[in-house]
Parts: sequence; C-alpha cells; structure tokens
Amino acid sequence: MRQLIKNCSVFDGNHSALKQNACIVIADDLVEDILQGEVPEERFDRVLDAGGRTAIPGLIDAHVHIALTGGGDEMEPLRADETAVRAAKNAEECLLRGFTTVRDAGGMIYGVKACIDNGYTIGPRIFPSHSGIGQTCGHCDNRPGAASQRTVEGYMSPVMNNGVWVLADSPDEVRRATRDQLFLGASQIKLFLGGGIASKFDHLYTVQMTFEEVRAAVEAAADYGTYVMAHLYTNESMQRAIRAGVMSLEHTQLMDDETARMIRDNGVWVCPCPTFTEDSMMDFKYTPDMLEKYALVRKGVEQQTELIVKYGLNMVFGTDMATNKYFCEEHQLKDFSAFKKRFGSFEGLRAATGRVHDLFQLCTYRNPYPKGKVGVLEPGSFADLLLIQGNPVEDLDLLTDKDNMKLIMKGGTIYKNTL
Repeated sequence: MRQLIKNCSVFDGNHSALKQNACIVIADDLVEDILQGEVPEERFDRVLDAGGRTAIPGLIDAHVHIALTGGGDEMEPLRADETAVRAAKNAEECLLRGFTTVRDAGGMIYGVKACIDNGYTIGPRIFPSHSGIGQTCGHCDNRPGAASQRTVEGYMSPVMNNGVWVLADSPDEVRRATRDQLFLGASQIKLFLGGGIASKFDHLYTVQMTFEEVRAAVEAAADYGTYVMAHLYTNESMQRAIRAGVMSLEHTQLMDDETARMIRDNGVWVCPCPTFTEDSMMDFKYTPDMLEKYALVRKGVEQQTELIVKYGLNMVFGTDMATNKYFCEEHQLKDFSAFKKRFGSFEGLRAATGRVHDLFQLCTYRNPYPKGKVGVLEPGSFADLLLIQGNPVEDLDLLTDKDNMKLIMKGGTIYKNTL
C-alpha cells in the first residue's frame, strides 16, 4: 500500500530545524521518501492532508515495565494469566499515547510482544530484556517477608515465579541467567546493581552484584551481540558497572562529578528515570522506609540534571512506566513536561526519538526489528509517526496532552486519526 502525507512540517528526530511544506511518501510499512513541494497524488492508495501540522517520529519510552501491572490499591499477587491480560492492555494504551516503540526493562513480556508482532493484539514495538537479573536480598528479591523461604520448587513471590525477575548469586549463575534471556530473544540484558525505592530488604546504598558477576553478564551479552542495562542510583554502583562494561545506566540520580566524567569518557548512556514529579508517589502505598529512600533519590535530581548537561552525556527518555493502566495514563506523558524543564524542549524530544535510535545500535543483530529504523523520520525508517498540533521542538509540553496527537501511525497502520 502506498500512502502520502502532505502539507506537514517534519522533525527528523535529530535536528531542530523542521523540513517545511513536506510530503512523506510511505510504501507499506516504511518511509520511502520525504519531499518538499507538490507531489502527484494519483499514484497513492491513501492521501492524508496534515493541514500544516508537525510530523515527528513515533515516540520511544526507553524504560518501561509493561508486565508489572499491580500497584496502588492492587498490591495483591496476580495470577500469570491476569498479568498477561493487563500487560496487553498496558501495551495498547501505551501505543495510543503515541509511543510506537518501548524498551522493556524487565518483565514477563515474551508472549505480549509476540502477539503484538503477529497482529493478534496492538501495542508498540518492544525491545525486550525479559527477566531482570539480580542477587538474593537485592532489589528484585520480591519475597514478601523475612519468614519467606526460597525453595527448590520456586519462590514465595508470585512475581518471581512468573519469571519477571531471576535471582543469581555467582558469575556462573549470572551467566546462565543471561543466556536464558538471550534464548527468549532479549535485545539487551537488564541487571539490578543497587538498592531500590520499592524493595523492602535492600537499603538504597547497597551495592549489588560483584564486579565478576556483572562482568559475566556483560561478556555473555557481548558474545551474542548486545549490551547490558542496569538499575542503580549510587556512585559506587555506577562506577563498578562502568568498569565492568555496562553501557546503559538506569536512574543514576545520585551521580557526582567523577561518575559523570566516567560516563562521558566511556560512551555510556543514561536514562534518568523516573522524573519524581510532585504527585508521582500519590498512587502508591509505601512504607516509611520506602518514602525515606524516595526522598534521598529525589534530592539528587537537580545535580543529576546539571551533570548531564555539563558533560553532554548520552541521554534517552524513559519513564519507568509500570503498574495499572490508570497510573500509566496519568503519568507517562507528564514526564515530557519534566524533561522540558530539565533539558529544554529540543533535547527532551530528541531523547525520545533520535537519541534512542542511536542507543539501539548497541543491539547490533539482536535488534528485533531490523527491517527499518525507529526513532527517526527519514527514508528507510519505519512509518512510525505522529502528527502534532503545534511544534513540540519548541514546546515539549504539547506532548503531555494526547489530544494534540492528531494522527498515530505505526508501520503504516493508522491507530488514531482526528485530522
């Protein structure tokens, strides 16, 4: 099928200057060309008049947990089938907020991704990590209490029994767990290398996994053409990860100048999520200890912002989106407003488009969608694009209201059209 989108301005994902009076030529699921001026319409099966709106690449959220579907008043354990249904709904709603691609940072996502890719349900393209890997008594040890036991048959935690997380406590165990995720088709590997806010048994300042354990995951991933991303907040955790070869650091709110320079000098990527907006904790029932950890991390956001800007660190947009669809609907797009305040509209938009395209090059042949490019709008890219009322390059707040997204297209298929 051949389609033409005419009368638009085009943001290509990397350059602040828009291509004006442009026409986007689409052949099946790919962008064939982007032209300026008039294009004969008779050779197209569909012609869409953008009415002067701005075309941008489909948005990418580089840190989500689509299959973590509890939260708020729903902290009770969920069955695997209930989790899968909720994950599919999370994926659908994510696409309808304009995110045509996501990087899943840990979860039971194999089946949901397969159903999206084969057309059985709708959702974004998913770059999967599959199970997140962490140590006993670490951030992903989700046993509910000190009386819980780890048994031969499995774990006390349904989340862990469902394969969302995997515990590994030696280089050999980490290597095996990494290879298990690669077997499932992981495009990158996710490790938990430090304490977290929502976990009960690890203080924020704990340093998790030894250098040898981290290095085992990095080597196993590299042998299969890809890289490791890691959950961490503190400088000791970040510096150990960098020395071991981890290429994508998630969260990083407590970084200092020395760590920022190490990140820059090693070409490492940063995903500074979540943004910790004023109301981002309101929908959860956290213990006083968890709230204390939240406060510690939030204090670091201002310095983190300054260091990312000072050293020009490789940065991508991510929200840490998880839990129920109501929370995700409320908060996922709000993070663009926070990115605008921290980094400016252009860099914030680029972090959700062209910069993620650059990050995904680390997947090499593990890229699950090698046919086209994501995160950019140019010949050879997937026809994943949005038509926006207004220019988000100048005002990123425009993306916080999904009603400003007049057209949502993924792979040449239109999922929303209110032109």
